[in-house]
Amino acid sequence: MDPYFPPPGAVPPTEWTPPTPPSRPAHGVGGGAIAAIAGGAAALFLVLSVPVGIAAATFGEELAVVLADSEATSWAGPEIDPVDRLQSGETLYTFPAALENYGDGRYGALCPASYVEGCWQSAVFTEADCGSVLVRLGFSNDPTALEPERMETIELRDVIAYDATPVVFGNDDYEYGWVADLVCQLTES
Repeated sequence: MDPYFPPPGAVPPTEWTPPTPPSRPAHGVGGGAIAAIAGGAAALFLVLSVPVGIAAATFGEELAVVLADSEATSWAGPEIDPVDRLQSGETLYTFPAALENYGDGRYGALCPASYVEGCWQSAVFTEADCGSVLVRLGFSNDPTALEPERMETIELRDVIAYDATPVVFGNDDYEYGWVADLVCQLTES
């Protein structure tokens, strides 16, 4: 028996019609509802796009200003702090004192004209008053030298505790110079 063909005695295929589903009432969306949905979507789009557009324009302007500022300053090179400070516990001087090294030229007027290459500019901040401070200066052409190639001593008078006392020195024969040590004689009260 062929499962795709009706069995004998069945209704012949020419008379057979497939069953029809029961009829349902039509529940489609009307034209007015479609127009209302489309109009609402367009209105929502306009309501959201105006503030978003304004915000995007404002952000774009601010970003352009920030980028322009960063480009203008990036060509000036890296910002270097003109003051390098070492506390007295870091300097390990014989007489405790803090040290500041300056790269901003604040003591440039104290540099003798005899130094063609200029001067190193520093200040010491002693922890006590000193009638006479002996400042040991080290010089070298080696940036990694632990010991100076040359030493010199200068004397500072009437140093007051915790006040900046300028130490301006030069040596055209060397590329590097530093305050190597301080020896202080206390003032008598």
